[in-house]
Amino acid sequence: MRSGLPADGFDVVEAYARPSLGAPTRWDEMVDPAQGVRPAWREVGSVLRLLGRDGLGEQRRTVRQLVRQDGVTYRPYGARDEQAWNLDPVPLLLDETEWQRLEPALAQRAELLDLILADLYGPRRLLAEGLIPPEIVLGHSGFVRAADQIRLPGARQLFLAAADLARGPDGQWQVVNDQTQAPSGTGYAMANRRVISRSLPGLYRDTRIHRIGPFFQAMRVALQALAPWQAEVPRVVLLTSGAHSETAFDQAYLSTLLGFPLVEGNDLTVRDGQLWQRSIGRLEPVDVVLRRVDAWFCDPLELRPDSHLGVPGLVEAARLGNVSVVNGLGTGVLENPALYPFLPRLAEVLLGQELRLPSVQTWWCGDPVARQHVLANLDSLVIKPVSRRIVRTGSELSVQQRDELARRIMAEPHAWVGQEAMRPSTAPGIGRSGLEPRPTVLRSFAVSDGGSYRLLPGGLTESPGSGGVGNQDGAVAKDVWVLSSTPVSAEEIVAPGLVGAGRVASAISPRVAEDMFWLGRYTERAEDVSRLVSVTDNRWHDMHAGSDPAIAACVEVVFGALLTVTSVSPPAGDRHAQIEAVIGDADRKGTLAHDVRNIRELANANRDQLSIDTWSVLSDLEHGIAPFSTGDGGDVVAAMTALREALLAFAGLAAESMVRDAGWHFLDAGRRLERAVQIARLLRAGLTVQRAPAVAALVEESTLIAAESIITHRRRYPAQSGLETMLELLLLDRDNPRAIAYQLDRLGADLRRVGAPSDALQASVQDISARLLAADCEALAHSDETGRRARLDELLGDIVDELHDLAVAIEAAHFAHRGMLQQLVPMAGFESLEAV
Repeated sequence: MRSGLPADGFDVVEAYARPSLGAPTRWDEMVDPAQGVRPAWREVGSVLRLLGRDGLGEQRRTVRQLVRQDGVTYRPYGARDEQAWNLDPVPLLLDETEWQRLEPALAQRAELLDLILADLYGPRRLLAEGLIPPEIVLGHSGFVRAADQIRLPGARQLFLAAADLARGPDGQWQVVNDQTQAPSGTGYAMANRRVISRSLPGLYRDTRIHRIGPFFQAMRVALQALAPWQAEVPRVVLLTSGAHSETAFDQAYLSTLLGFPLVEGNDLTVRDGQLWQRSIGRLEPVDVVLRRVDAWFCDPLELRPDSHLGVPGLVEAARLGNVSVVNGLGTGVLENPALYPFLPRLAEVLLGQELRLPSVQTWWCGDPVARQHVLANLDSLVIKPVSRRIVRTGSELSVQQRDELARRIMAEPHAWVGQEAMRPSTAPGIGRSGLEPRPTVLRSFAVSDGGSYRLLPGGLTESPGSGGVGNQDGAVAKDVWVLSSTPVSAEEIVAPGLVGAGRVASAISPRVAEDMFWLGRYTERAEDVSRLVSVTDNRWHDMHAGSDPAIAACVEVVFGALLTVTSVSPPAGDRHAQIEAVIGDADRKGTLAHDVRNIRELANANRDQLSIDTWSVLSDLEHGIAPFSTGDGGDVVAAMTALREALLAFAGLAAESMVRDAGWHFLDAGRRLERAVQIARLLRAGLTVQRAPAVAALVEESTLIAAESIITHRRRYPAQSGLETMLELLLLDRDNPRAIAYQLDRLGADLRRVGAPSDALQASVQDISARLLAADCEALAHSDETGRRARLDELLGDIVDELHDLAVAIEAAHFAHRGMLQQLVPMAGFESLEAV
């Protein structure tokens, strides 16, 4: 066996390189056809050899596990649920010399696009002088006339630019797409780095690579510098389209990296031309908006009137110079591929330089000569409409389809371009049998930094699926390592902080407050139900042929309590199958799977409110119950134990890691209210009817276990048992964290801390508590001649009803929603705009 190989002697690098030798049709990032493994890849290649096929497979499993722990997700367009981010363990390497050539070229391209943008929404000399045909701009859906003459403070109007690069067979990089509307992917780039640095810790530690943290520090500083006026610490927010966005993780993670709150349109309002963030009991001024909502959806007053994602009046506030919106409204016009043939000349005119980084060869059909070339070569070109990201590859079309496409181009030539079909370079990725070559597209990012642009070292690399860059339709992402000849400096690894000496006042919007309240409710509900499911399953397993009839009677009571607490109507079948049904169907309200889905969605929507460690905890929530969602079933008690461990860990993180701001108090209020409701329902379902002594004993013990109070009860009442002591412990004990009285005390304290308008709410809590504490446990335990404990039933029923009314009152007082916007103008003219 050769040295440096795994036990099976199979050289995965040699097997990968062998097809690349000779006359390759694509450039390969790792293998030179003449010299073998390229110098920059030799250290990585040695590690890959040592891993071998088995080690590569283990690396893939490790990365998937880390991705799941970190909660890195992507939602394919139109999908109901998120999917795990698809990350390959093998990074893409760029050597220092190559990056030193590529970095200034990308900065130059961003500067050029910035100058074009400033002119198109300013003097428009480029149109008047014929350097850009007017129909390219004025007919493009990204051109927003309402943004005319709106300028950002400072020298640059384009804040963040991204470019998708592909390397051709000759080894030269070309720009395939420019991303300027609201570029996505910076958050994913950092998430990739975090995962790969842990999956390959030795290689990462020993390899000199440029760190990417300083890019986010530069972005923070640049955002604060865009404030329209000098504030001690400008307030910056990241505007998102919500938790159901395709790139919701990317947006939420970026907000945590920057330290700026994630907001939706409903969280903001415009008053007297000024933008404000809604907070509990007050409004906070907003200076800068980093938007991740397409421009047309940002303001239903001046842009799309049917949009529910934006803020009415935002355009006017920006026009008045009271808020800076970045990327600026209208920057999407730069994503037009019809601009590509004109960029070399524009670089000479605007920069006095040659364009360093070419675009993919592009022919605009508005030019008669170019149109003739496109029509003559439809079978080999890529055809794109200039205003929509739809790609038609001529070689994949039938003769009839090409004829139809030619007629459309002739009818509206200015709206189409033809592009050379790119064959991107390949890079090694881990497949089923080892390493396999995958086409690679690199997305670079440039952020405005004073008078120039700062590049993210590397960027986001993906092997495109049918949807292109976006990690959907089979795409696989990679981390990008830009090699360095010098050791990593402290400035590259230190955790960067916010700029400024002051402190921004904490602001929790009504939407976030409501989400935190419901996050508390769902986590508590899932914990309580999981415990009751375990008890029910254990009692069911106690039954067997010839067992005491009291056990069977107990199973029916406990199972009935489970259905009452969850409000689930399981399908017909045996008891165990019905128990599993209460766990598994995420689309059925009341099931554990439904609760867990809501927990994940609420946590994802409020990632900036939670500890980083939260995601490794929440990643375990769905894992144990997944077999029950598919009908495979499994060990119920083991699954419920794993679920509770994750939920208890989440509760511990909330208790020990979250600042006691309004968000935490709403989270705790939701938890306390839900626990009180769950205890009341549990007691009412199982204890309001007198039963035979043997059955009653089993039911009471089951109830104490479900309420996590069996040990406390035994310790406190060693010589006593029965219903009275249970009621004292679970209803009236203000020192028992599982008692309703304790929950009411904590709920009242939470409402006091969130402030007005909570006075009436606190009074309601006090009324419920006073009635509860006035109860006599002996009287509550008394049953009438029919065996019914009417007083206990009435008290518990009233508590549930009053807590429900209290929850509604909390929502009305603190979670007021903006009313449905009324469409002011017809939608004519908007039908062709691309949806978010």
